[in-house]
Amino acid sequence: MSTVLITGGGSGIGAGLAAAFHAKGAQVIVAGRRRARLEEVAAQCPGMAVEVVDVGKEEEIVSFAERVLSRWPDLDTLINNAGIQRTLDFRAPLAPAAVVEEVDVNLKGLMLVTNAFLPHLLARPNARLINVGSGLAYVPLAAAPVYSATKAAVHSFSLSLRRQLAGTSVSVVELIPPAVDTELHRGQSRKPPRTMPLEDFVKAAMKGLDAGRSEVRVGLADVLALGSRVAPSFFLRMLDKPRS
Repeated sequence: MSTVLITGGGSGIGAGLAAAFHAKGAQVIVAGRRRARLEEVAAQCPGMAVEVVDVGKEEEIVSFAERVLSRWPDLDTLINNAGIQRTLDFRAPLAPAAVVEEVDVNLKGLMLVTNAFLPHLLARPNARLINVGSGLAYVPLAAAPVYSATKAAVHSFSLSLRRQLAGTSVSVVELIPPAVDTELHRGQSRKPPRTMPLEDFVKAAMKGLDAGRSEVRVGLADVLALGSRVAPSFFLRMLDKPRS
């Protein structure tokens, strides 16, 4: 039985993946900042465990890893999913915290969680590190510049890790969603166009993960990856055109 840790597991993609892995018989640990939300997810899946951590706070990550690994020494799958997205307009002065928090959670936190758990994963006979990226890594959404930049960096980091860990017991997978209908966007004034239902995304994501692919691009994320190569200016204009 696989043991799976999912950061950002209290809602959206993280909660969807947690339920899917649980349905396959895995021991799943959902981690995040809000205990109440985590416990709501776990209540739907008997045996699912909860760990509270803010991956944007580096001082919490080491003790978090120690707690998880002492309780679940068979952990073999880490899914770095925690993320936040804000619409930010740099034409006006911004509160530095608004910029820093996105970078801390989406990028620094992902790197530090990876760093904390990787020695353990390398000691396992067969392990997976799954980083949740975004189609915006290929074509940025101008209204969400920090989020898009962090996801481009996650893509680059995943490529580098896959190269570094070639020949080890750890496979590095990047799961790349399109815009999915989750709480990530619900605090924004405009909903992204053509959002994918969460259930459909999870089904496609699990199919790609089960197939052993190193990059699992789902739905329109695959279109953006291709568009960034063949017609980057066109796709940038299309993605960033005004929406009503």
